[in-house]
Amino acid sequence: MQRELLCLKELLLFDGLDKNDFYSICPGTINKTLLKGQYLFHQGEHDHAVYLIKSGKLKLIQNTEEGREIIINIIGPGEVLGETALFQEQELTFSAVAIEDVRLCAMNRGDLETVIQRNPEFAVKIISHLARKLNATMRQVGETSGASVKEKLLRLLLRLANEYGKTTPEMTVIELKLTQQEMGNMIGASRVKVSQVLRELKAAGILDYNGKYYILKTDFCAKNADV
Repeated sequence: MQRELLCLKELLLFDGLDKNDFYSICPGTINKTLLKGQYLFHQGEHDHAVYLIKSGKLKLIQNTEEGREIIINIIGPGEVLGETALFQEQELTFSAVAIEDVRLCAMNRGDLETVIQRNPEFAVKIISHLARKLNATMRQVGETSGASVKEKLLRLLLRLANEYGKTTPEMTVIELKLTQQEMGNMIGASRVKVSQVLRELKAAGILDYNGKYYILKTDFCAKNADV
């Protein structure tokens, strides 16, 4: 029981929730592990759980009618997935696949609904959380609208550096393994074009690659925080 309680307390959404409500959710909480390449769920399925990522990373992908794959986002430890299941019953519009081994907690929708009914403040907190996520998504779309592939790629690298970067005085190492195709899927560009822009950034002294991770030079990041 204590292990599940600790899992929930690590989720900011549950901060301040009454202890008795924690215990009402815990029986429906399970720990889950995904190996790299395994799917948590698929687009078009129905899923009634809310997930807290404990470790590892997932990419959220959407397949279009034309057969293209779009990477909507990459999420990691401490992030929440599936909150919209609390408010509507519909098919999932994207798939979630592990890009490295992942550990997470899965919480039952029905148990959470009961807690929400007893705690209006908790419901407001969840709505506020979803609003922040929506605003972040809209801001991300606005930043890339009408931009060149180079601008889109630079914005992507800066965002990933902010979320997954390990900074030293000379550089920021983006500790996230991404292929050129995956980066292209995230910004709506071809792998060939992404490869070309990456070479240009490296030649300009903006970017480097150590065989595992991409590296942004610190002096560039400081001068181009709003790129």
